[in-house]
Amino acid sequence: MTSVLTDALTWILSTSLMASVLVIFILVAKWLLKDKLKPRWAYLLWILLVLRLLLPWAPESSFSVFNIFQTLPENSHLVTEIENPASPDVEPSYEMSSTTQVQDSSPNTVSTIGDDSTVKKPMSLLQIASMIWLVGMVMFLSFMVRANVRFAALIKKEVAVIDQGINSLFERCKDEMKVHRKIALIQTNQVSSPTLFGLLKPKLLIPDLALRYLNEVQLRYVFLHEISHVRRRDIAMNWLMNILLSVHWFNPFLWYAYHKMRADQETACDALALSRIKSEESNEYALTIIKLLELFANPVRLAGAASISGNKKELKRRLVMITSFKKHSYKWSLIGLAVILLLGGAALTNASTQDKGNQAIEDNNQSVDVAAIGELTEVWANALKTREGKPRYEMMSSKAKDKFIQEQIIRSGENWNYNIGVSSPWVVDFESEIDGMNVIITYLTLTSEPNYYKTVESLKFSRENGKLVVDDFETVYEGEWTEDTKISATDYERMINIIISVNKGDLPVSALKDAEPILRKKGGLNKLSTSIRKKYIRETVDRVTTTDH
Repeated sequence: MTSVLTDALTWILSTSLMASVLVIFILVAKWLLKDKLKPRWAYLLWILLVLRLLLPWAPESSFSVFNIFQTLPENSHLVTEIENPASPDVEPSYEMSSTTQVQDSSPNTVSTIGDDSTVKKPMSLLQIASMIWLVGMVMFLSFMVRANVRFAALIKKEVAVIDQGINSLFERCKDEMKVHRKIALIQTNQVSSPTLFGLLKPKLLIPDLALRYLNEVQLRYVFLHEISHVRRRDIAMNWLMNILLSVHWFNPFLWYAYHKMRADQETACDALALSRIKSEESNEYALTIIKLLELFANPVRLAGAASISGNKKELKRRLVMITSFKKHSYKWSLIGLAVILLLGGAALTNASTQDKGNQAIEDNNQSVDVAAIGELTEVWANALKTREGKPRYEMMSSKAKDKFIQEQIIRSGENWNYNIGVSSPWVVDFESEIDGMNVIITYLTLTSEPNYYKTVESLKFSRENGKLVVDDFETVYEGEWTEDTKISATDYERMINIIISVNKGDLPVSALKDAEPILRKKGGLNKLSTSIRKKYIRETVDRVTTTDH
């Protein structure tokens, strides 16, 4: 559940950031074009923002604006670092393969106390952030739905307008707007200005003051404006944007964008209403808007509502548009179409990865799959431990297979087989270091004397027919480390006590250096617990490397 939540937040953050960039571009375009961008097209620009927020996937394009803006990708390194913060209190994990135990444990082996898998990891910053985001989203959605449901309940008991003249005027306005769906005309004091409310069953709410102070002509303008909201499906758009805001509640850019979108929505409705009246009536329409702002100062601010009054700060811009409006300008705008296509192509596409992909094909080092190389390396090293070379052969390139066959022929005569390695010294453990497409494997081997050996093997990976293969391999170092293994009874007792104390945790692993004569005897390592054995082997390899050099 937590993983799904963090993945969702990662995608939301990426989408929100890209949407913020689009908001900036829309505002810049509107500022540069000013009155050259007609109301209808100015509002349609915000549809691009809605699409950007809705699209779970977008095609890649070299024209995308996000080629120059770095965004949060799905598998962001930032997110990875947040999810897996380094802790100075946690000892680095032992890098030896867990599948290659030193030797089979005897019944006397001391078992480790506790299991790391049972330790609860603390929540990462991303997990905490995802919880906060989820709570915020649920709270916003709950508040929004509750407010709309409560308002719907308030107006449910209100009565319809009974004045036949007003009802006839309203029906004529619907015909002018070519809107044929049923819209209830309600007289109510639950609103302070004419308001359209309802998504599925829209209602035009008219306050008593409007019926008292507005004449028939002014009422017609009000009706045309509010019916424009129905024709343009603005209530549905407002609901959709509010739902998106609940998901991106943390982004102030989107809240500001919604405020500007609602202002452009009102202006676009003015333009549609003006297209249904005579040009000489524009001034009267503007005066009606001013009168509404004077009489009704507090419009309803709900996702399911649209009010004619709008924002006083936008009044000047609306009046300029109204008084200079020309009917044909609503129908078409080459500039508006060009801006929509330009911003749509730049902002509704994702950054192109084609060039990066081509570069990766040309340079295999740029397309290294560390996890896959790690798995193949483990198979390769385990093959030497089991002395079975077939798994190695199957992961080789054609060139490497030829080399392997020739080496086996030299070992076995004219015929060759898959046997590799020797019976002594045998591999007791190994570790690997990956550097791009190159790997260094360090083996710790043991003989029956007993003597420790260190063998270093290098691998070079490449891709053959799209498959990751071992292209070359070579043993680059073999070294022996021996010590006298004769032990007196007194020394034996002293060293056994050291081993017991280290297993209990009373002494550090480094103290085992004084007990190595016992540990180097055949089966001596079985006196160590599994976890202590791993740490001791690791320290032994490091010490051997230092001694050899």
